[in-house]
Amino acid sequence: MNSRKGAVELSISTMVVIVLAITMLILGLALVKTIFSSASTSVETIDKKVQDQLNKLFTDESAVAVMLGSDKTAKIKQGTDNFGIAVGASTAQGDNIQSRDRLKYSLALDKVSNKNCVKTLGEAVVKAWFQQTLGQEISMDKYESNKAYARITLDISKGTSTCSQKIFVDVKDTQTNQMVGSDYFTVQILKSGLFG
Repeated sequence: MNSRKGAVELSISTMVVIVLAITMLILGLALVKTIFSSASTSVETIDKKVQDQLNKLFTDESAVAVMLGSDKTAKIKQGTDNFGIAVGASTAQGDNIQSRDRLKYSLALDKVSNKNCVKTLGEAVVKAWFQQTLGQEISMDKYESNKAYARITLDISKGTSTCSQKIFVDVKDTQTNQMVGSDYFTVQILKSGLFG
């Protein structure tokens, strides 16, 4: 009689251990997915929160800011469409902006580094990632007071080789015909993994 009771207790404790192990596995996988999906922060729209974050990035030395964290790297998985990077700029003298065309930005590829995507994939492939035309002056999307904001949008096709590419952002004041400032960011192409 006691051996049957021991067998039942063993099987119940075994089931409890299995349930706990499966629960921990699921929670661990969810945590890993959260960590990897938060590595790339895409901006969907230029809203008040994005504007406030960009305003905090402006410094005395630079009137141009890119919202990508301290390493200024956009980590984008293969097969990602409509990935947005927020850029902000302010007028040099602090005077108010009356139109989206007052400040214009242009994008340029870093072609110097030997380990960039231009060297690996070719300039035409990298330029095709951007919904904006590189090398051309582009109007900002929004303006408020003495600041203007834009969303740079990239589409990375499936099967794109993993690589990194530095992009320069130059902003010009069309009223004074002077450069307001410049900044940069890096696009890092990641393999599309198991979690997304």
